[in-house]
Amino acid sequence: MHAIILKRLGHNVRILEANPSSTREGQGAGIMAREGMHEYMTTYELSKRPYSVESPHVQIINPQGGVKRIMGGKQQMTSWNILYYRLRANFDGLRSQYCLEIPERGDSGNGKAVFDTGKTVTDIAYSDKLVTVHFDNADGSSGSIHADLVIGADGARSTVRQILEPSAQLKYAGYVVWRGLVAEQDVSAETRKIFGDKITIFTMDHSYMLLYTIPGSDGSLEPGKRLLNYVWYWNCAEGSQELADILTDCDGNKHHNTIPTGKMRTDVWTKQKDYASKYMAPAFAELVNKTAKPFVATVREGSASRAAFFNGQVLLVGDALTTMRPHIASSTNQAALNALLLEKVMKGDLTMAEWERQSLHYGEITALKSVLIAAWSLSGYTATLLSLLQYGRTVISHYISDLQHR
Repeated sequence: MHAIILKRLGHNVRILEANPSSTREGQGAGIMAREGMHEYMTTYELSKRPYSVESPHVQIINPQGGVKRIMGGKQQMTSWNILYYRLRANFDGLRSQYCLEIPERGDSGNGKAVFDTGKTVTDIAYSDKLVTVHFDNADGSSGSIHADLVIGADGARSTVRQILEPSAQLKYAGYVVWRGLVAEQDVSAETRKIFGDKITIFTMDHSYMLLYTIPGSDGSLEPGKRLLNYVWYWNCAEGSQELADILTDCDGNKHHNTIPTGKMRTDVWTKQKDYASKYMAPAFAELVNKTAKPFVATVREGSASRAAFFNGQVLLVGDALTTMRPHIASSTNQAALNALLLEKVMKGDLTMAEWERQSLHYGEITALKSVLIAAWSLSGYTATLLSLLQYGRTVISHYISDLQHR
């Protein structure tokens, strides 16, 4: 996102991508396109083709599948794949099934765009107002480049953050998230009727599942050809045998955060399917039991104390800046807002110090909102009260800060 904005402003941009392949796949990754992301796509995604499924509201259902409560308003639901390939088409012209016609701007004000794969960043140095990025190549060689501006947008397990602020470590939140995708056409007509296009929630004892409809595997928005995407939060104590089992794959290899696709142990997933069949509303149980490639990951959180380094020439953005729990689905929105604010900096409408302040504030307050939801749904009243007090103190602190900076 940042790269496209900088390119459109006439800057030459080079993305260093650790993955040796230019094609990528999101693992069960549905995305809520909140206001910042929607503004970004409306402004910078030049194909202007629809990219999301609209949910009219959020519904909470009971064990029989009836609606207990309706809340919230319209939300745009999309997928990691469709965003990645649409943005790549806008950045460096990558053609894919998600964007067959490469969008082009009508003027010649663009800078050069390079998407450089197989580059793993190893160090960052600053001298004489110039940033040097060192990296290892996929073939075993190494190299370096100089830049006026470096943006660390390398996700939750950010190498750039680790280099700049080694003390900013992620901590385990005490639970895992199970994800899955099921084609609309593969579920019963009754299940499709219950879900519709609505964000749907089912709560259990210290657990809950959330579902929403996203574009199909080829980006299709046609009803019947889309995907049902779910997220299931599951308490699992750190150091427990259960967590060890979940993170041990079918070959006996132990993992720290997640299991490679297709490597989940049959007995581990069978346990989850049995639980779903016993305790979930039938529509949700059907989804779990029809999931061909389940995905699981530990939920971790953490944040850097700064967003700008080396006189504002090295920045942390998105998950690299603040890794938040996924309950309010705002990670992508955070990255979009960081990018939109940076555009103002580049145009001289905002100082770098103000960009950093606003970026840190958004990350902190949004992360605390997610902690509050987690406490209410997974822990209980005491944890909820403590989270609410922390959230309230932070809101007041930010309000005072905003007044001082007006």
